[in-house]
Amino acid sequence: MNPMKFGIIGAGNMGSSILRGALAANVMLPAQVWLANPHIEKTAPFGDMGVHTTTSNTETAESVDILLLAVKPQRIGEVLDEISSLVSGKCVVSIAAGISQKWLQERLPSAHIICVMPNTPLMLGCGASAMTEQGAIPEEIYQFVYRVLSSAGMVRILPAEKINEIIPVSGSSPAFFFRMAQLMTDAAVKRGIDPETALALTAKTMEGAALMLQNSGKTAGELERQVCSPGGTTLAALTAFDELGFDRMIDEAFERCIRRAYELGK
Repeated sequence: MNPMKFGIIGAGNMGSSILRGALAANVMLPAQVWLANPHIEKTAPFGDMGVHTTTSNTETAESVDILLLAVKPQRIGEVLDEISSLVSGKCVVSIAAGISQKWLQERLPSAHIICVMPNTPLMLGCGASAMTEQGAIPEEIYQFVYRVLSSAGMVRILPAEKINEIIPVSGSSPAFFFRMAQLMTDAAVKRGIDPETALALTAKTMEGAALMLQNSGKTAGELERQVCSPGGTTLAALTAFDELGFDRMIDEAFERCIRRAYELGK
């Protein structure tokens, strides 16, 4: 079989990061790729690498076997109107938050649909993406999409009906961690620590904690208790989390994030 032709509509952070990862990992060659974006300055660096670049969504859809829609949820409808007659028998992959696989399948009944929820650490090759189950999608196509996404980070498979529920877990949550890092840095500066030191130590601590979660074989609760000495400073700090409702705040943040995803899909 000839090498699969892969297209991307949208050359923003997500689309560009996925493409860079796949090219760097040799999952595909530049000549296999079509990239569409209305702003040619965003596609020019990929054109220099040998990627087919264009301002035409329809040209891209016509030319490829697998089409990644890397556009905002608010633009997905107009893009589908352009490409709906051009993707019969092809695979369409959407990373638009809140846009369900069922809705896409209704709009593109003759296409294979995969929904993906990526996150911004894809830009560093350290992403965490959720991908809907294979279903009736041909094995070769599904595995190719999986390899493309894996080239920019971790991928986990989810039922299609849970793709919105995963958004606050990995899709939106980098913003949660950035907010916490900023607040920790600000609190340290308020107490006389210089900003560069405070941010560096905060970020490295977050990195180390994440590695412990991934590699220690212990649960998050077990690791939390491991840090806490009876009557010590950590337990004293965590009393503020308890008294000010940190657990309830996180749960409510999840609820609002998921609710908004469903609103975007209407």
